[in-house]
Amino acid sequence: MGRSSATPPSATMTGRAEPPKESYRDTVEAIVVAFILALVVRGFEAQAFVIPTGSMAPTLMGRHKEVACPQCGFVYAVNASGEVEASGYPNRDVEAGLCVNCRFLDRSLAEQPSFKGDRILVMMFPYDLPFLPGSGSPERWDVVVFRYPEDPDVSYIKRLVGLPGETLRIAHGDLYLRAPGQDRFVLARKPWKHQSSMQITVHDDRYRPRALADRPEWARWRSGSGWTASASERQYRSEGSTDWSELRYSHLVPDPEQWDAILEGREPRAPRPTLVTDFYSYNTNIPNPQDRLAPWMQADWVGDLTLQSHLDIKEVKAGGSIRWELIEGGVAHRCTVDLATGEATFTRGDEVLGQVATPIKGAGRHQVEFANVDNRLTLVVDGRPVGGEGFTYEDGEVEPVPTGADLTPAAIAVRHATIETADLVLKRDIYYTQEPGKHDFELAWNERTPSTPAELFDLLGDPSRFSKMTRPGRRDFEIGADRFFMMGDNSPCSSDSRRWGERDISWDESRSRRTYEVPRQYLTGKAFFIYWPHGVPVWPEIAWGRDFRFPFRPYLERMKWIR
Repeated sequence: MGRSSATPPSATMTGRAEPPKESYRDTVEAIVVAFILALVVRGFEAQAFVIPTGSMAPTLMGRHKEVACPQCGFVYAVNASGEVEASGYPNRDVEAGLCVNCRFLDRSLAEQPSFKGDRILVMMFPYDLPFLPGSGSPERWDVVVFRYPEDPDVSYIKRLVGLPGETLRIAHGDLYLRAPGQDRFVLARKPWKHQSSMQITVHDDRYRPRALADRPEWARWRSGSGWTASASERQYRSEGSTDWSELRYSHLVPDPEQWDAILEGREPRAPRPTLVTDFYSYNTNIPNPQDRLAPWMQADWVGDLTLQSHLDIKEVKAGGSIRWELIEGGVAHRCTVDLATGEATFTRGDEVLGQVATPIKGAGRHQVEFANVDNRLTLVVDGRPVGGEGFTYEDGEVEPVPTGADLTPAAIAVRHATIETADLVLKRDIYYTQEPGKHDFELAWNERTPSTPAELFDLLGDPSRFSKMTRPGRRDFEIGADRFFMMGDNSPCSSDSRRWGERDISWDESRSRRTYEVPRQYLTGKAFFIYWPHGVPVWPEIAWGRDFRFPFRPYLERMKWIR
């Protein structure tokens, strides 16, 4: 029998090598891989943007001045975009601003540097390729870059708050949603990661005005029986009485007449607590110090608050407990922790909303946040929410009415334990106004509008008159298919879906776009990181012109993910 031998597959009768059949498959695979890589590169393409205006403050800062208050030392920002972009008006240098923490008017801003807006990274096309990691369909609360419907050559950045098919309602500072086919509106609750990044300081006890140091009547935190205060260390100590011993916040804010009297050595009017409002230092840019009234007139009551505190538990006795309390509409919202077991109980009035285990157990130190925001109670311990997003409650669309209790809206109470607490910070939620450029109280006043800050403070401090400012009505927006609704975080000063017109809708041949809608095809990117807020001047701070200081360091504290 003969033997046969295999011919090498590359050999032919002519002796020339042929490409293997698999090479055609390799070519197809190479094309497919190249296409996929192109999609991935496109999906992860990032573009840098500079924020020009303050419509997204505090999340994103436009051109601004950063001010250390000469009285209390609190650092705040003041809008300075009008120095370069004034919408047809002459450019106006910022000469003064108001501190949100103590309301001191700083008239020395004219020579202080103005910083350009935040420099951010934007992921381009994440909504076109939702199957890629980090991409997806547009979601509520995304910070989105899109083409301005009235002028598609201009890019805007806002927060996406309304989705296709929904009806969005703005009422008493909150957003409500009605899903397609539903009759009922429900409150749009922000996830904690967004809520925590959007809050605005009301008062930071670590920063106290020098001029009020010897005036105990202006103390914001009032300690009852069982508490002692250390002014130098900004801390409070409770020795653990058998009954609840309470430390309570009173919203005592000097008006300009009181500040003038204090600084001139005259006796001011007696302090009176007022309601917490949507006051924001960023919006107090004053081009003329003589025209100082308008920045004070920020009068929309805000009841959604968050209390932050550092807690040092020294000793726990039988029955030892600690309680955080936030008042809204006269109703007490509480989180009470049993210090022996660590169990927290959340209540609204007499109603128990839920219970959850916490690490606040026995002696130890913790950083604690308790929030009553968007009809939800949330406890955060050492940076981590306990019990998930928190415990919700429903009140329909009942408009909360402030009471005298809302003048002193936050408290910490202790019994059967020795504790020290410090670094007390009260923050508020964003208040969504119905009209940009206006406050809701302007739409709802039932009597003569206050003409001076002192008159406004008298109103905000008189519970018998609160009902005069709590009927602002509501605005509804029906959102079409593949359309979205955008709003700025700096709601009173944001040109967004609430204001736009139809000067340029040539792209829409059907002319079906409502003035407030942003079509899906106009979404171009999702903002995800602040990579350069601005340089922070450091010693010896050599000035080169008004706006440049050398040397400077990176502003690491504000380099962060955008939530």
